[in-house]
Amino acid sequence: MAKLLPEPSEDKFGWKVKEWAHAVGVSRSYTYELLAEGRITSVKVGAARIITTHPRDFLSAALERVQ
Repeated sequence: MAKLLPEPSEDKFGWKVKEWAHAVGVSRSYTYELLAEGRITSVKVGAARIITTHPRDFLSAALERVQ
């Protein structure tokens, strides 16, 4: 059975790539493309990549682009 990931909360400041991709509804590989394009931001903490762009902010900006 698939492990369910928690929904993003308002007080969270960073997401692992898998968490962020799940919250937005995109693949991990597309998430890395967004990082490479500079459309979302992240930091490295040790070996971990932590995305600092809130999923809500990314989706809001995406909706503005299509309207």
